[in-house]
Amino acid sequence: MSAQGLPAHILALFTPRPPPQHLPPLVKKKIIKMHGAADFVDFLPAETPPEREEWETPLQRKARRQREKLERHREELKEAAANYDPHKDENAVGDPFKTLFVARISYDTTEKKLKREFEVFGVIKKARMVYDQKGKPRGYAFIEYEHERDVKNAYKQGDGKKIDGRRVMVDVERGRTVEGWLPRRLGGGRGPGRQGKPSKKKAKLLALQEKNDKTKKEESKDKDKDRDRDRDRDRDRDDKEKPREREKEKEKPREKDKEKEKEKEKTRAKDDDKEKVKEKDRKGDIKKRDRSRSRDRDDKKAKKARD
Repeated sequence: MSAQGLPAHILALFTPRPPPQHLPPLVKKKIIKMHGAADFVDFLPAETPPEREEWETPLQRKARRQREKLERHREELKEAAANYDPHKDENAVGDPFKTLFVARISYDTTEKKLKREFEVFGVIKKARMVYDQKGKPRGYAFIEYEHERDVKNAYKQGDGKKIDGRRVMVDVERGRTVEGWLPRRLGGGRGPGRQGKPSKKKAKLLALQEKNDKTKKEESKDKDKDRDRDRDRDRDRDDKEKPREREKEKEKPREKDKEKEKEKEKTRAKDDDKEKVKEKDRKGDIKKRDRSRSRDRDDKKAKKARD
């Protein structure tokens, strides 16, 4: 059968495929001969290998470095505290019992302003602000008065004074007057200092908080008391109900026996009623029979009389 005369789109279905692509032949790779390690054992060293170092994670390394840093800092503090001697300090000049220590000073406050503020309590002999190595103020100063009474007045009245928007803390010089005293940078210090009376608003808030705490405590105590009472009542009820329940349990079989007896009596009464009804029926039947017999007799007599 020829494909002549068919349309082109059908003749395209019968066209042969293109010849396959020519590829070069495969090259065989050389096979590598594998041998065991037993032949090389003699070349290995006979000495014991060194100990393996433990590998630490980045977190462990960070924690170890922090620990080492803290230990170093503690050792430095111990050495500094052991070598601390304020009497040998070149800057510590003057009578320590007439010197006042002022802390928490604003960094904008100057020596002149500080001196002007504390001249109210007495004549100042010398005022010295403490600066760091870069020339920036450290926030505390020493003021030396000419008389001890002025130091006492400044100590009593100057604490909490507001200078340049900050309330300063006033104390006596303790480095040269108190044995074993250490500054805060060496782990010592006096703590928060003297705490003055709170303001009216704070006092009111504190009083309200105390009242609320007291009321809450009282409410909690009342709740606990009520709970204890309820528990005691429940226990008493249980204790009272237990013997009653026991008695009821004992009475249950008795009640069951009574009910059984009542049921038996009812059945007996029913049987008696049935028997009575039967007897009445029997008596009625007997009477009917007697009546019918008497009627029959009367009829017979009447017939005879007619005949």
